[in-house]
Amino acid sequence: MIRATTNGTLKAYRSSLNRSTLRLNSARNTVLTQRNFNSYAESPAAAAESFQLRRSYLRVSAQLDVSQSVGRKFDTAYSAIDTVVGLVDNNAESSALSAIMSGVSDPTGQGRTALGEQLIQLSDSIIESLNCKHGDQFVFSGADGLTIPFSWEGEGDERQLYFRGYLVDENSDMLKYISEREHRYVDVGIGLEEDENNNLIASSAFDSTLQGIGVLGHGVDENGLPNNIASIVYKMGTILSRCSEDGGAWASEEDQAQFKQLMEKFNDSTSVLKKYHVDMSTKADYLANNHELLENTAYTLNEQILAIEQCDLADAITSFSWAQYCYNAALKVGNGILSETLMDFMNY
Repeated sequence: MIRATTNGTLKAYRSSLNRSTLRLNSARNTVLTQRNFNSYAESPAAAAESFQLRRSYLRVSAQLDVSQSVGRKFDTAYSAIDTVVGLVDNNAESSALSAIMSGVSDPTGQGRTALGEQLIQLSDSIIESLNCKHGDQFVFSGADGLTIPFSWEGEGDERQLYFRGYLVDENSDMLKYISEREHRYVDVGIGLEEDENNNLIASSAFDSTLQGIGVLGHGVDENGLPNNIASIVYKMGTILSRCSEDGGAWASEEDQAQFKQLMEKFNDSTSVLKKYHVDMSTKADYLANNHELLENTAYTLNEQILAIEQCDLADAITSFSWAQYCYNAALKVGNGILSETLMDFMNY
C-alpha cells in the first residue's frame, strides 16, 4: 500500500515538473526569439494572417526593387534628353546650336565651313547622349538593352545613321514596328492584370521601354529628307561645310534651298523632342511618387506583421520570470517528496 502511494506521488510530481519545464522553455524561447509563436500549431489564426501579410510584403518588396531600378533608368534618360535639348534649343542663347546659327545668319557668310564642322560635331554629341547606359543596359535601345542604340557608318555625304543595325533614314517597317509595338512591361504596383485570354492588360503595368528612334525620330519625308534630328543636324553641317571658304557662298542653289528645308524640319523636330522631354519628366515624377507609395505600403505591412508576430518584451520577461519561479518551486517541492518517498520505501 505504501509503495503504491509512493508511485502515485512520484507520477503526479513528474507530470507537474514536466509542465513547469515546458512552460519555462516556452517562456525562454519567447524572450529569446521575441515572437508570439514559432509554428502554425501554436496559433493557427495568427499564423494564417501573418502568412497573408508576409506574402503581400514580399510582393511589394519585389515591386519596390523593380520601381527603384526603372526609376533610376528614367532619371538617366531624362538627364540625357535634357542634355540634348540644351544642345539643340535654338531659342536658348546658351545652346550650342544657337551660337552656330548666329554665325550662319551672318550676312557676310564668313566661317560657314567651320560652322558646318561644328554642326557635324553637334550631331555626334546628340548620338553620344542617347547611347548612355544604366548599369550594363543601354537606356534608349528599346527591349534590347544589350545592343548599342545608334551608330554612324560611312564618311562625308555617305555617312548614315543606324539604330540597332537598321538604317534610320528610310521608311522601314521594322523601325515602325520597334517604335510602336516593342514593349517591356514591368510590375511597379499598378495592378498587373490579364484579360480573359490571359493577355496582359497594358494599363495595369508600366512600360519601361525607351526607344531612341522615338526620341530623335526616324524615316524620311516626301522630299527624302530625314526625320531624325541628329541626321538633320548632320546634313545641315555637310551643306555648310561645302560653302566657299573665302566668302561663305553656298555651293549651289540646291544646297541653299535644302538647308532652308532642313531648318524647318529641325524646328519641328525640336518641338517633338521638347514634348518628349516633358513627358519623360512626368514619367520620372510618377515613378518617384509611386516608389514612395510602395515604401509606405511596405512599412505598413511590416508594422502589421510585427504586431502579430512580435511579442511585448516586457510581458515576455515577466512571464519568463514567473515560469522560472514556478519551476524552482517545483524543484523544492520535489526535494521534499523524494525524501519522504525514499524513507517510506526503506521502511517498507
